[in-house]
Amino acid sequence: MTDSGAQGQPPPELYPQYCFHLSPTINKWCHLRAADIVALSSHPGFQGQDLYFHLNHPIKWVRICGIVVAIDVYGDSSSRSRGQIQVITIDDSSGHTIECVIPLPPPAAPSVPSLGKQERQQQQQPPQCLPLIDSQIDIGHILDIKGSLRTFREQRQVKVEKIVHLKTTEQEVAFWERVVQLRKEILDKPWKLEDKVVRRLRREAMGVDERDTKREREKEEARRERKRRRRLEEERRRLEKERTVEGQKRVAFTSDSVGAAKTQALQVVVPTRARKNVTGLEKKVVSRPPIPTRPKEPTGLERKTKSVSTSDRVVPVTGKYTALGL
Repeated sequence: MTDSGAQGQPPPELYPQYCFHLSPTINKWCHLRAADIVALSSHPGFQGQDLYFHLNHPIKWVRICGIVVAIDVYGDSSSRSRGQIQVITIDDSSGHTIECVIPLPPPAAPSVPSLGKQERQQQQQPPQCLPLIDSQIDIGHILDIKGSLRTFREQRQVKVEKIVHLKTTEQEVAFWERVVQLRKEILDKPWKLEDKVVRRLRREAMGVDERDTKREREKEEARRERKRRRRLEEERRRLEKERTVEGQKRVAFTSDSVGAAKTQALQVVVPTRARKNVTGLEKKVVSRPPIPTRPKEPTGLERKTKSVSTSDRVVPVTGKYTALGL
């Protein structure tokens, strides 16, 4: 397989992850050589997902074939939590070798009735998913291996899911024919999607996110509305209670005022003089009898007035009687 960058062509468009379900390689066992696996590229946006690319084809599951040239075992055989792994090195004559990792089953539990708490928890852990292997593996065996890709210490590895021993040359030839077919039909050409398909997938992906966001927003608004209504209801009840208490106080005050007015109208208030404190220094008033008046004695100097009666009145003879009323 040739790299487009080596030919001086621009790299093909890398589609978003919501388009990967339309890829012809994402959910299929890709028949590859060890050299092809080493040449796969990774992109920063997909780190930690064990997802690799040839051109713009996303590849996760691979299938390789080759002869076993080395077998190594790593790990602690006494540890049930981590266990051991078996690493077999496969050479397919492509110029590179590839390591395949096989998790080994944990050791059998000890038949001791009194186990500690930690050991009991380890026994209660779910069993690790082990790959399917048809028979014992040894150096020189030719294997057909299925697994997922991963990177360990900057080296590509295959995490084994299934191993089958190839017994005949015809099986090997059939495998290499499928490698050539996959490269010719799919991997040598960039993966292309129409723009309208990409837009539709983008709308669907964003629609799901928008629906989820809208649903969460509606829930939040409903919660705020319930809280606001609860607060208004509590305020209304508090005001009603205050009005009720105020009305009761007003009625009691009115009845007390009317009763007090009636009582005051019926009662006669007699003012009392405030009693003064006697100090002994008050001015003593001596009551004396009134002085009798003496009759006046005639002195001979009194003016004598002669009383004239109406019968002795003298009428002047002037001829003008109108002034006298006659």
